[in-house]
Amino acid sequence: MKKTKRLTPLIPKELETSSFSTALDDNYISNCRILPETIDFATEEALHIDKVIFENVNFLETSWPRSEFVDVVFLNCDLSNADLSRAVFHRTEFRNSKLLGVNFAEAGIRHTLFEECLMNYATFGFTLCNTVSFISSSLRFADFYQMELKNSEFQMCELNDVNFTETSLKGIDLSTNSFESIQVSIEKLQGCKVSPNQAIAFARQMGMIIEN
Repeated sequence: MKKTKRLTPLIPKELETSSFSTALDDNYISNCRILPETIDFATEEALHIDKVIFENVNFLETSWPRSEFVDVVFLNCDLSNADLSRAVFHRTEFRNSKLLGVNFAEAGIRHTLFEECLMNYATFGFTLCNTVSFISSSLRFADFYQMELKNSEFQMCELNDVNFTETSLKGIDLSTNSFESIQVSIEKLQGCKVSPNQAIAFARQMGMIIEN
């Protein structure tokens, strides 16, 4: 079955540059470019962010659960330890950004790119990833527990010690990624594409003895 092509953010070529505090209007931010600054803002209410580029922005102790990101780009940003649980992402890109320990639990992530990102210890438990690309990123110790990977891909990522327990890997190609050990549910591995060396690692996890 042919995979659906990932949609890219629909952002106007000309965007007004603004600060976060100036752009924020009744929990809405739209049609602007936010350049280097540190954002220290937490809210119990959902934010709605549409057609925005964040570039070289440091997000400090960010807690934006249930927020909505549509046509958004994060470029060279630091969102480490942010709480983005139950958020919605559509046509969003994270490029060359630090996402250490970010909480994406129970989020809805669609047509989204993570490229050249540092995502160790990120949490995706119970999340839906539909048409999502993880490319050239480090995901060591990331948690993908009991979530859905639909029409999604991992390319040239560091996946050592990632937790895929109770997550179906049917149709997922892991062959270009690197890992020595990952946690999986064996019954969820059917249809997953791996390299010969990775197949040996999985066999050892199942208790098989590999003879030369």
